[in-house]
Amino acid sequence: KRSSVLMIPARNQCYDGWTMEYKGYIVGGHYWHAAGPEVVCIDEEPEIIQGGASNHNGKLFYQAEAKCGSLKCPPYVEGRELTCAVCSM
Repeated sequence: KRSSVLMIPARNQCYDGWTMEYKGYIVGGHYWHAAGPEVVCIDEEPEIIQGGASNHNGKLFYQAEAKCGSLKCPPYVEGRELTCAVCSM
């Protein structure tokens, strides 16, 4: 039982002493959508739930990409997807 969970943006490894739960990519809703600016870390190998063929556009996720000027380049690379790690202790 771990009591602390941490999402580390722009990393794909945990800090020393932390346990990797999963690593993946930072995603969020489009600024035009009602989802707002919240971002989450999704697993790099997400599982799917088999279902019907209809598309209801429930929650759409878009990958966050580095933008030089907003982020320091280097070490970031313009247009590259931003990684994340979810770690626990």
